[in-house]
Amino acid sequence: MNRQRPRLKNGVDLQLQSAFHDGNWPVVIRLAEKRAKISNDQYYEFLKICAESQLDDPNAKFAAVAAVWKHVKDGSTIKDVEAIELMEWATTNLIDADDFSETLGPLRVRAVKAAPKDKFAATRCLESCLLHWDLASAQQAAHKMQIAAIIDRSFPQERDWLFWNIVITHLLSKSPLISPDKRKLYGTLAQKQIERAAQATEQAEADSNEASTKAPSRRVKTEEEVLLLYDIVETHGTPEDFRKLISSPIFSPVAQFRQGRKEVVMRAIAKFSRDGDWPTVFNLCNDSLSDCDVDGQSTLLASDIAMWRHLITAASHMKDTHPDSANVIQKLLSKLLSSSHMRPMYRRNILLARVLAVFSLGPSDEPDLADAQPSSLRLQELIHYIDDQYTSPACFSDVKTLMESLDAAGLKHLAFDHLPKLAGGDSSDFKAATTRLLALKAQYLLLTHRKTKSRDQNQQLKCTVCESTVEAALCHACLSQLSQAGVTFYTSVIKSEGDKTKINAEIMPELAILIAFCGLNLAFSEHQAGQLLKPQATRQLIRALLLLDDQLAQNSGHSSRASDIWDVIGVKRTIIDSLGPIFYDRLSTISPALLSTYDSWGSHLMDLLQSHYVNSLKLKMHQRLIDAFESGSYSSVVEIPRYIERLRSSYEVNDDTHLNQTIDYGSFPSWNSSTVQPMHLKLRLGPAPSNRRCHLSMLAEAFHELLTYKSPASYKASVGSSEYDHIFITETLARLSNSFPRFLAGPDDEMTQPELYYFETISLLCTLMSLCIDFDRSSDISDALYQITEALGLTLENQRSQILHSEKSSIERTVTMLGSMHNIAMLRDTTAAIKLAAQWILNHNEKEKARDRSGKTSLPKELASKIKDLQTAAEKSIKEGQGWISELKTEVMSRDFEPKLKRWVLEDEDAIKSILTMDSLPGLIDSWQLNVKGWLQVKWA
Repeated sequence: MNRQRPRLKNGVDLQLQSAFHDGNWPVVIRLAEKRAKISNDQYYEFLKICAESQLDDPNAKFAAVAAVWKHVKDGSTIKDVEAIELMEWATTNLIDADDFSETLGPLRVRAVKAAPKDKFAATRCLESCLLHWDLASAQQAAHKMQIAAIIDRSFPQERDWLFWNIVITHLLSKSPLISPDKRKLYGTLAQKQIERAAQATEQAEADSNEASTKAPSRRVKTEEEVLLLYDIVETHGTPEDFRKLISSPIFSPVAQFRQGRKEVVMRAIAKFSRDGDWPTVFNLCNDSLSDCDVDGQSTLLASDIAMWRHLITAASHMKDTHPDSANVIQKLLSKLLSSSHMRPMYRRNILLARVLAVFSLGPSDEPDLADAQPSSLRLQELIHYIDDQYTSPACFSDVKTLMESLDAAGLKHLAFDHLPKLAGGDSSDFKAATTRLLALKAQYLLLTHRKTKSRDQNQQLKCTVCESTVEAALCHACLSQLSQAGVTFYTSVIKSEGDKTKINAEIMPELAILIAFCGLNLAFSEHQAGQLLKPQATRQLIRALLLLDDQLAQNSGHSSRASDIWDVIGVKRTIIDSLGPIFYDRLSTISPALLSTYDSWGSHLMDLLQSHYVNSLKLKMHQRLIDAFESGSYSSVVEIPRYIERLRSSYEVNDDTHLNQTIDYGSFPSWNSSTVQPMHLKLRLGPAPSNRRCHLSMLAEAFHELLTYKSPASYKASVGSSEYDHIFITETLARLSNSFPRFLAGPDDEMTQPELYYFETISLLCTLMSLCIDFDRSSDISDALYQITEALGLTLENQRSQILHSEKSSIERTVTMLGSMHNIAMLRDTTAAIKLAAQWILNHNEKEKARDRSGKTSLPKELASKIKDLQTAAEKSIKEGQGWISELKTEVMSRDFEPKLKRWVLEDEDAIKSILTMDSLPGLIDSWQLNVKGWLQVKWA
């Protein structure tokens, strides 16, 4: 990872600049030496050394490294910062990043001390130390603090340097690389510095009435500086220090909230919530929301819904000890709702807060419905809110969790009685269409809720909506009826006349998703998640896919290909950590050619995945840290090191590293009840990435790499090298044998069944190979070897049985095979591993026979025959798998495949058929054909 070649400093002649830019190092050496003699400038001496280090001569290559160590040991100072940067570039990848504090770090500090008034040089040195994050020892920490402190003292009028110095000291106090005593010292120092700046602010505010008084520059002023103050006091101060801070007339949460600084209040609320101090949380929120302007009117900040949620949560924890808290909230709500200055958009939040308060603080044990009419206060308040806000696009998401809290009768009344009546009108009317969609969403929520299922006197599961007997958590009859209602609505909008632009843009996409969700729920049941779908379920899945693709094509700005969608995501989401698992997990087992670097698209996908790690981990710290410093975003300054540390730990993995799962499912609508699996879990191919599966995958890759490694053709093995190779293989297999059982023990629902079979196979192979290496007929391990061999054969057969298909050619067989690519890929990996291991064992056995004529260390013939049979079984499975792919190619490439598939998709009675255009079917078939062609390029062994 070579860094970009640096620019030479101003004043260097054009001839030397051109030679350096072109990489003409002999010319650079000659010209730099000449300029050094003429000008007596130290910079040209280092430029010459830098050029020498770029030569192919091994002795000259370390010239820059030797020069750096010489200056460090001599205690000499390189005053020219640009010369140090040349040396830093020349020693990249030659000096270990952890050695920065002992080499370039001291040189940077000396340069700043030699010219403390050189702002440009000091800043560059500080930035370099930050990017290299030289905190491996207390000395490194001192370097950085010295630079920041020198800059702060040298430029007292520059207030930013004060906070740079404070935040760096704060970072040092939290570094695990610093001794506890010094961490405490740095923490105390950071607290004293920030409190002194805060006192200057309070003093300036107290003296503000005096016209002659000028506010000091070295004071806490911006919101980020206040957040840094809170962070440091909370981290290093006592509880009394924090209490004193929140009671400050300038820095109290209420005073900051009055200035629109919401994050400061949230920081204090989070701290007291963690401590369980709910009265303080309640008072903070109440004081903030009750605040008035100079005219005595409530401010717009009083409509902050997040603040209301915290207030209501605190009151719910206090209602037994402070029963008047509910009355306080009701009075405040009434006061705000009666205000004449409340805008509609803010009134919505106040109304929602009133509903939240009723649900959280009111009675919850009374029935919601009596005599077919709303009887509970919570249902009445919810209906009042919906009647006021039902045309808002956010209405459903606002009240979804509240609707789930209702009993089955109350929710049924809302979904099937109240909302449909509210939605009366022409489908072409936007207001009526919005309400009708809201009613369908509420019905979908009800039908996916477990409250609608109950046991009758015969202990049969019944749906309380349609009174029919059901077999699963979802009633297929009700979902089919809901799908039919959605299709009817969809069709009426399409056939209606007039201007439908707004409906097409805002209603139809969500309606299509709702219809698709009904079909997907009919296709998936909870016990089938991550397993192969039956043909009927696959048909439902394809129909939902075609409907959503049709809807994409009908909207302006749509993307008809997944690659276009991914490009958009790649541009807008710079951090791939949370999105990557959705697109990359198990992608190589479904479409291996898609990640092939021989294809430009495959290279693009891999670059998107790798570039984030390459850019973030190029140096010890990311460039964004400097950007955060320069913009004064000190909360980011504190968080970036934590993020980079977690990212680096996931990159340098050992068995003790725990890998965290971070996946962003925010792009999936969450309309179903929380009592059933969300849709993204049903659509996912098997369980999400986990620490256990990731470790097992890396161990399996280490096994394959061990057995498939081949020395370069130019490598000439020395005498005795085979013995070292044998030791390496033995020790690696022993390590893998010890590591696999550690991660194999655990729940089966963290990986697919084929993956579990594959990892168990690798573990057994590692154990088998380790025992065969040290085999001695005098020891009693033959029975264990026979058992392992039998277990491997059984595992292989079980994995073959996971690939479900009929012998007779049909469209259902083809579709089932297309859905079995993950299982086929895992079978391919398993057979390859068995074949490699069996071949290695048999070759090793032949060598042992030749070495030891007594036969004590060679395998018995029966056992060798068993291993040979295992190899034959693996080769048979390989040929069978290749045959499946060849047959699949013949079927999907045939001319009659598209009409057959179209007839099959449109079979049976289903309302969704009437709104499918089938325009997306050729594109779906093209993607299948492309995938099968890619599978033909896969090497099976």
